[in-house]
Amino acid sequence: MGLVKQKTARNTMDWDYFEVFAREEQDGPLFHLGSVSAPNKPAAVGQARMVYSEKPWVEMCICPRAEVTPVISVNDMIGIA
Repeated sequence: MGLVKQKTARNTMDWDYFEVFAREEQDGPLFHLGSVSAPNKPAAVGQARMVYSEKPWVEMCICPRAEVTPVISVNDMIGIA
């Protein structure tokens, strides 16, 4: 008889963070709602839909946090008086 390997959940420390954005109106501004963590993009889509479904958004999108490009950051302000 062979050994049965116990399945373990993937370590959530390896999950990626995704930033979540949405619009309330078609021509309205895009709001940053927050972030979700997930093992992959499809799981992050599901997380975002579940966590941020408090309003009937006309558009919702996510992007991996690692792909966000800073335009202005705290580091830019160092040395400015």
